[in-house]
Amino acid sequence: MTKILKQTSSGRISFLELLLDETLCSGDIKVEKELAIQAGGINPYLKAKQKYELLLRIASTGNIDFLSESEVPDYSYITLKDASDNSGWQTDCYIVGKYSKELQESNLFDIVVQSLLDEAARENRSEQTLSFLEQMISHSEIYWKIEEGSCPILIYKGDDICHNVLNIFAEQFGMALRQIGRNVIYFDCSKEKLNTLTSYMHHHFQAVIGIQSYLFSVKMKDEIHYVHEYIYGPKYNFIFDHPIWMKQHLMHHYPDFYVLTHDENYVAFLERYFHKNAVLFPPAGIISPTQSSPNAYYDVTFIGTYGDYMQEVFLIHQLDRSKRFLANSFLLKMRQNPELTSEAALHAVLLDRDMELSDKEFSALFYELRRVIYCVMHYYRSRVIKLLLESDITLDVFGDSWQRCPLRRYENLICHPNVTVEESLSVWQNSKISLNIMSWHKGGFTERMANIMLSGAVLATDDTTYLHKDYTPDDLIVFSLNSPETLIAQIKTLLHNEPLRKEIASNGRAKTEALHTWQKRAEQFLELLQKNY
Repeated sequence: MTKILKQTSSGRISFLELLLDETLCSGDIKVEKELAIQAGGINPYLKAKQKYELLLRIASTGNIDFLSESEVPDYSYITLKDASDNSGWQTDCYIVGKYSKELQESNLFDIVVQSLLDEAARENRSEQTLSFLEQMISHSEIYWKIEEGSCPILIYKGDDICHNVLNIFAEQFGMALRQIGRNVIYFDCSKEKLNTLTSYMHHHFQAVIGIQSYLFSVKMKDEIHYVHEYIYGPKYNFIFDHPIWMKQHLMHHYPDFYVLTHDENYVAFLERYFHKNAVLFPPAGIISPTQSSPNAYYDVTFIGTYGDYMQEVFLIHQLDRSKRFLANSFLLKMRQNPELTSEAALHAVLLDRDMELSDKEFSALFYELRRVIYCVMHYYRSRVIKLLLESDITLDVFGDSWQRCPLRRYENLICHPNVTVEESLSVWQNSKISLNIMSWHKGGFTERMANIMLSGAVLATDDTTYLHKDYTPDDLIVFSLNSPETLIAQIKTLLHNEPLRKEIASNGRAKTEALHTWQKRAEQFLELLQKNY
């Protein structure tokens, strides 16, 4: 029979009673989800007795009772079941190490330890048990690795660039992690002074997550050591631009530091040039609370900035003479070969000039020429959109930058002010087709792509190798920057064939719901933590 755990001042079962008799919590038990989360949730790093160990953490903060099942809302409770554990002796040793002070204060430490050793002798593992138990009692590195499984996940937020997109990422990711039982806390660098970050020093976390954060590169006053050398737990910086833009914030070397990136080419770049542990882990989309409009009033939309290509060219021309010539060749190479990654294009330029650089020299040069990536991106964004306008396709664009662009001369370019992330979802819900032009992510997947499809519009995007893993032409429109004119025919076909358009939109939404929601990312992240444990 399922029981319900209640924590009250009059609870009949104390922490010590449960510690000495785990049979008190046998059977299926329902626990308030929020109570379990505050206690740290199930510790995935324990091989056995996960339920028992979680209930001990709850009981350590106040007496508990197990009541007969009554009507409770399932959405606010989780059910903990007995597992068919082969052996839980390692968990028992960990529990003794974790609560050794409480056991000693109650004069129970020696009795519990002797009981573990007697059981080990009966099962012919005395030496193994004694060694492991000593490490747990002394709180060695192995103990803390296990302990971190029930520690909070710390997420850095507060950067309001890109219309608050990064903060939305942090909040959506954190919310999804909480929904699957993780305790999440935030450090908001827009509201808290940087020196308060030191309050986390010498604390352990299941993970520390930055959303394109500079905090991992913050140094101590000695200008030698980094603050995060003393904030314990695996560290993950989630970056969404080419890694070269983050070069100054990737110079540190922590053994437990990982970069999460949305582009498979960036994984290789990070590993080769920055010697970082890199993981392909694209951002996800937000499932719209309302369905897409059956009578979408926008034909084709684009939410993004208009970048001034000539302004970027002007900035490039401010470089010194030798770098300027290299930058011009770099830009021309990408304009002529839009299928190349930016690093491949720069390598090709150096090869043309018989220039051989070490990896360190190459990354330093690439950093100096990094604005060329923006330049070519703006060039193709303008070219594709101009092609749509010249083909008499009405295009609604969102963002203040469009008010001053030369494309305003086209009457079928309808300009709207900036929109928030929430407003963007509404725009896509009311769009038949929405355009995405990559910021030169040749092997990537972005939140804009996910959000367009989850909102029920047809996604029209330039090609990336990532798409070929999960999507087909039945799910979205893909075009090549080498031949953007094919996009025109595809858009016009769908605007005149509503059943086909709705079928493609439905396919894209279904596939994205299965693969690219924050709930899915949270599950994948916990799998990643366990893999790296």
